[in-house]
Amino acid sequence: MAVDAQCITADSTWSAFLPNETLAAVCRGLSPSVLASVARVSRQWRGVAEWLLYSNIFISETLSASSPLPYNTLRCCQTLRLHSHLASGLHKFHIRWKSEHGASYEPDFDIFLSNLSQAIGLAINLESLDLHLGLPPLPEHPTSTSLTFPATDACYHSLRRVSLSGIGPFTHNRLTHFLNIIPAARHLRLPDYHDQIALLPQALQSLVSFSGSPRVAAAILPGRPVQSLVLIGQDYIPDLDLSQMSLTSVPLRHLDLSSMLVTPTLLRNLSKNLNTVESLKVKLALRHTLHFAGIGLLAALSLLLGAFRNLSTLDLSPTHVDYTGFSNSTEELSLCQAWQNACPSLRRVVFPSQTEWTFQGDNKMWLSVVAGESRRRPAFYSSKKFLGS
Repeated sequence: MAVDAQCITADSTWSAFLPNETLAAVCRGLSPSVLASVARVSRQWRGVAEWLLYSNIFISETLSASSPLPYNTLRCCQTLRLHSHLASGLHKFHIRWKSEHGASYEPDFDIFLSNLSQAIGLAINLESLDLHLGLPPLPEHPTSTSLTFPATDACYHSLRRVSLSGIGPFTHNRLTHFLNIIPAARHLRLPDYHDQIALLPQALQSLVSFSGSPRVAAAILPGRPVQSLVLIGQDYIPDLDLSQMSLTSVPLRHLDLSSMLVTPTLLRNLSKNLNTVESLKVKLALRHTLHFAGIGLLAALSLLLGAFRNLSTLDLSPTHVDYTGFSNSTEELSLCQAWQNACPSLRRVVFPSQTEWTFQGDNKMWLSVVAGESRRRPAFYSSKKFLGS
């Protein structure tokens, strides 16, 4: 709802009797700068404006040698601690810290992390929590700085999205406890946590997507309705972990491996255990091989793709190779046809050249997205080298 800041004035004939709910409905959607003007109208309006301002908090701070501490985050968390009604109305809490080159985390950082932890403990109506603090994941000494999750028995019944990275060495018991009290979570991201984890059977029963290391995925996926999986980190995944990932309560539909290098051996093991996926995004560990042998080498993938009985989208765009000049339409079309012969459900392919091909069912033919036009490699490839030269 658009409201001009100049129109917001204290009119004693009606504003004194305007219910807070109505005033909140009128002001919802206003920009922070306009809400700041609203807060100066009267005490009632200030209360409503502050409640709206603190309902969605997004703080991004760059920590440098001249400004090494996240004071904006500290002031925000202190306000939430002092005014619990603001904390209870908080829905989105996104905090990102970035350390400039040469900057280091101060010893008194624990004060800031303690305030952040206490603020999270009070925000029991959170819907989205995204923390990216840039702290090292491994302890450098016994008292290494890290965020400690609040020890609370209250459940976050509204929390749907959780992303935790760079929060320092995880305290295993506290993290496990936190995951056990977010029953409504649908999307979970733990990119730099690699230890084994054991959750209660009833925990995370609404989870539909997970992003993290294979080891943690193997512990979280069994018995839960995860349909989308992003694996991060290691290039080797034990067969036992893969078999555990296949034990979701519903078929896994989307698999993203763009954050790890995938060898043919790993892809073969994936095809044996996670063959229900409908879309597969892969960064192949064949950069230099493709450079010298050409994309025709990818014809061998037919043997592996045939195991994915529901695969409709194959995205190889994360695979970076040295310059191959113009994308070779003839070779790419030939690969699409060969792969579809092995995997009849295949309908869309994106090549390392960033060229996208789709299968037109009516005409029974493959067409590139930019048909009839030359398609060059992205600008980050060298312009002095061609495939096979």
